[in-house]
Amino acid sequence: MPEIPLHDPRYRRDLGDGLVARWSAPADLPGIQELYRYVFRESPEAPLNTYVAEWAADFADGRHPLGGPGDFALVEDTRQRTIVAALVVMRQPFEYAGVRLAVGRPEFVASHPDYRNRGLVRAIVDMFHARSAARGDNLQAITGIAYYYRQFGYEYALDLASGYVVPFSAIPPLKEGECEAYALRDATPDDMPLLMRLYARDRARVPISTPIDEPYWRWMLDGQRDAAGEGWRPQIVSDTDDNPAGYVLMQRLRAGAYLGVNAIGFEAGVPPAAALPAVLRALRDRAPSLPGWTSLKDPKPVANLRLFLGRDHPCYALLSEENGARRWPPYAWYIRVPSVPALIQRLAPALERRLAGSPLAHHTGELKLDFYRSGLRLAFAQGRLVAAEPWRTGPWEPKADGGCPPLVFLQLLFGYRSLAELNHAFPDVWVNEPARPLVEALFPSVPGWALPLD
Repeated sequence: MPEIPLHDPRYRRDLGDGLVARWSAPADLPGIQELYRYVFRESPEAPLNTYVAEWAADFADGRHPLGGPGDFALVEDTRQRTIVAALVVMRQPFEYAGVRLAVGRPEFVASHPDYRNRGLVRAIVDMFHARSAARGDNLQAITGIAYYYRQFGYEYALDLASGYVVPFSAIPPLKEGECEAYALRDATPDDMPLLMRLYARDRARVPISTPIDEPYWRWMLDGQRDAAGEGWRPQIVSDTDDNPAGYVLMQRLRAGAYLGVNAIGFEAGVPPAAALPAVLRALRDRAPSLPGWTSLKDPKPVANLRLFLGRDHPCYALLSEENGARRWPPYAWYIRVPSVPALIQRLAPALERRLAGSPLAHHTGELKLDFYRSGLRLAFAQGRLVAAEPWRTGPWEPKADGGCPPLVFLQLLFGYRSLAELNHAFPDVWVNEPARPLVEALFPSVPGWALPLD
């Protein structure tokens, strides 16, 4: 009988001691929720985390647009009949300089503390990688904890959650005798065309971003479980005549003393210098009424807005660092690329456009990069990418044009760091001088604004 592949819903693996790795069924939801409530607490003394458990229910009942009830990879202790490790397989898009990419995401990866250091997470991550590959994803990405996912072939390679912290004290007050010219209201499904248009315009500012398709907008506006903690609460900015003037993607829960904001944008003709202070004041006034991510015994009072608008945003010029607003340095997406040559081929239109806009337009030639245990050969003819394939240098063959540790190359590929920055940080990153202009034209440092769709 043929072996059942890891991605197949029927897959089961005996891990010993009564532990079985398998894919979820609808009846597993209570066990997954129990695990998530327990693991995703602020501290051992904190109450159970109900928000993540309710978020998992959106997948289990098929409401969530990025996954479904059979998309939890889990480990069951069959002796205790409990779920002791789990993750959910999500699929969201990225867009890289106009090229859409399918991204597999393993999120809310959890293992019970009593079962750790037994390889359970590795078992379910292997299942995730297999399902992501079977679906044809171009890469995998996770917004995970520090260092951990390097063990599974991931590298920090794309901006995540960069922006500004704005203390309430830094928000300019309304002048005496004046009335607010702009206000916020909850968006409704009727506002979806406006939200999609303004968000698409904002995404056009950055080379790497997250497209949001209509099913996800509809879920945000009319499908999210009220008790779940993930997702956003879209807001419409309106003027005194109740005409739409912009939008805000506000997080649904506070995180400690912060309320997160993932997007702010205004209609053409709306002066940001007048609208932004009103929006910040409205968010400040709304924040105390929102629940916190966890229910601590002594919760911190909300006192700041955290604007996750990317490295650069037009609104930043209107924030006063003298009054306490400060930049929030980016964390990073973990990225895993199963096949760099295959991804390069997918990105060929973007790379060709970069060449066409550089002094190397119509370039013909090769670029060979040594990844030390592997390598990459690119070939161009009149500015068109005609080959992207694995390559290994031999003992008597011509040397490579450059060298880079294999995972570090992902920082260059996704614009997270420039070639000069990597040269400075890693002695084993190098490019010979004839090849340097080509590498810098193909892989410039660029800002990313890839929002995680949770």
